[in-house]
This record gives sequence, structure tokens and C-alpha cells, in this order.
Amino acid sequence: MDWLIKSILKLARLDARAIEFSKESISLNETIENSIDALREKAGEAKVSVIFKKTDDINFEHDRRWMEEAFINIIKNDIEHTPGGGEIKIDIIENSIYVRIEIVDTGEGISKADLPNVFKRFYKAKNSSSNSVGIGLSLSKSIIEAHNGIIEVQSKLKIGSKFIITFLKY
Repeated sequence: MDWLIKSILKLARLDARAIEFSKESISLNETIENSIDALREKAGEAKVSVIFKKTDDINFEHDRRWMEEAFINIIKNDIEHTPGGGEIKIDIIENSIYVRIEIVDTGEGISKADLPNVFKRFYKAKNSSSNSVGIGLSLSKSIIEAHNGIIEVQSKLKIGSKFIITFLKY
């Protein structure tokens, strides 16, 4: 209940633009690694492998604490919807136009009917667990957009989902 109240307050503060981010040009790789470390025990219990394809260190202007929260919510969602023995792969792609993070799972996938709604506040897909309240992905979207990013999802039932987070370079 405490987590739910804090998450709702964070969303409200983000919506009201009442949060001042401490953005620094710091390692995006480290931010992702910290997010994975925070979920290592949960992934182990679920018997899901989280694989981060490390590339050259990419420095990117972001608020580490908030961006970690965005990644944690997405990866946690992937863990919860990936059966034991499955995996989540995280990759960073950088070129002269953008920095992109792809988070791909071998989970149950999201139905076409649910796809347009997964980032909506309090939306729960038909296959969501009873513990889900539909806040995590909405919070992630708000954080990413506050960093001038875009998040989208592609998915196929029984194959898995791919979350694509893109930050354009200006």
C-alpha cells in the first residue's frame, strides 16, 4: 500500500511538473546496471535471466535516480510476465540522431487489444496478476517523457514484448 501511495504521488508530481530533475551527463550503462541489480533477486526467484548487452559506455544527460526507476518498472513488468527459463535482453543503440534502449522479453506477450493502453494509468491487461495496479508503466512513460524521450511497445502473444525507449539528440 505504501508503494502504491508513493507511486501515485510521484505521478501527480510529474503531471504537475513539480519535480526538478538533477540531470547530468553520466553513464547510461551504469544506470541500466543499477536497475538490473535492484531486480536481481526478483529475477532469480522467477528463474528469468536478465542479459545486458554492454557496449561502449554511453554518457547521456539524465537524472540517474528517476531514470533507474523508469527502467526498474519496465524490467519488473517483464520479469512478472516472463515464465521461468525465459530471458530479458537489454541493448543500447547510439547513432548521430538518437540513443535507444531496447528491452526485449520472451514472455507471454500483450494482446493487440491491450497494446494501446499499457501506458495508461491504472490500466491492467487481461493477463495481469491480481497484485498489479497498473501504475509502473505509466510512471515509466512520464519519467521518460520528462527526459524528452519516447517509449513504445511491440508485442506478440506467446512470443514476447519489446519496449523501445528513444532519446533524440539535439
